[in-house]
Amino acid sequence: MHLKSLSLFILICAGILFCVSCKEGTNARSDKDGHSGKVAYFSFVANQCAGNVWYKPEGSIINAHLDESFGNRHLWPQLIKNLKRNGGSFSVYAAEIGHLSHTNGLLPLLKEEGIPLSVEMPGFTQCIRGKLLGEAELNGKPVNGANIFSTIFRITDPVDRTDPLGNGWFVSKDRTPVIPDEILFDERFPNLCPVFDPNILAGTNGTWEERRTAANTFRCAVSIDDYNAHLAALMQDYVDFLKVAKEKWGDKMPEIGIHWCANPCWEWRDQNCLDTIYAQNPSFFDNADNLYTIVPDCPQYNSVLYLNDLIDVLTSAGFKPKTVYMDVDWLYNVPYITEVLKRHKEALRTKGVQMGINIVEAALRNDEELFFNNGTLTRRTIPEKEPNELYENTLIAIVQYLQASGIYEKDMQMRVGSWSPRPYETGTQIDETIKGSMAHIANEIVKLLDL
Repeated sequence: MHLKSLSLFILICAGILFCVSCKEGTNARSDKDGHSGKVAYFSFVANQCAGNVWYKPEGSIINAHLDESFGNRHLWPQLIKNLKRNGGSFSVYAAEIGHLSHTNGLLPLLKEEGIPLSVEMPGFTQCIRGKLLGEAELNGKPVNGANIFSTIFRITDPVDRTDPLGNGWFVSKDRTPVIPDEILFDERFPNLCPVFDPNILAGTNGTWEERRTAANTFRCAVSIDDYNAHLAALMQDYVDFLKVAKEKWGDKMPEIGIHWCANPCWEWRDQNCLDTIYAQNPSFFDNADNLYTIVPDCPQYNSVLYLNDLIDVLTSAGFKPKTVYMDVDWLYNVPYITEVLKRHKEALRTKGVQMGINIVEAALRNDEELFFNNGTLTRRTIPEKEPNELYENTLIAIVQYLQASGIYEKDMQMRVGSWSPRPYETGTQIDETIKGSMAHIANEIVKLLDL
């Protein structure tokens, strides 16, 4: 992955599933949509990301490989219990699978404990059509003759892992096929939506359409001039990819999870948002600074409608997602995020899809944390504290905010993890008894949520 485009947006510019009881250990349910029969209320993604060689936020890969850390059950026994009790999955980034052993380490541990394996794939951030991405990520095929595992993901003729070229992501180190319990799509929206230069928008003469076209700096092979047709094509990419998955796995088809961007960048990159504001106030964009005042002054929240449309498209094609995971910008504008998440909560409930929230923060410095104060999240610097401890404090604060704001409800899924080098931990350092370790953080959040 990159690992998250969410962090990039921050740095640049600054449903519900029905259950009998949210405390039942079995989490059993009957599902007419063909889901597995278990609802997860808590899941986990470790930041042992050595397989993601293309993502180096500090000039080097993040920590180490999973078999060397979470492959040791004695280091995280309580987290194992928490995941089992709450139906939760253990998430793995797709590139890491080629480094994992099928017979020793994490994969057999998860199977023995009955913990679902969720695999997050990076391809949907790319300007490549869905069927081509499916054939590449699932079957290892080149894209228009190019080895994207080498050109994009920096994996070329590897000797320490299974080469994804010719195999796809889902083959272990010992060349055994791996079938996940969930495939999780990385963000496609609004990554592949237009980017408007506010100065060009303000300084160009002509009609609104001419100004808007001139200001659009987005260049991508999958782009379509008509914006709504472009959105529809991006949605169809999910269907086309999943048709490849269905051909590959048949009746062993994994559940479907989707990352969705809950971020102010939606307002700046949504052409329909700009068109609506212009129609109401034709002089609004004459001032270049006004583009970035949309979020506090006149947000449109169209991203909620677009997610509804995507769920409808997938459901009609027979691929209704089980969970949509919100990728949240916790820093830029907390009131906006509060409103977006509440709107998504109600919309996903109507669609019968579980809402998940990624309890993650990737844009803070090592000496910074978020803390919960007076009903909101506040950023502060504490140089004397260890980076891992500050990261733990940050995730705890996010959960406290979700509880106090009324966003969190028991039937949601809280997915605890990291998209940054924090916490710094390799091997036995992931021990859940160590404050600031990822496993310790996850267990503390389970206690806070009373799960």
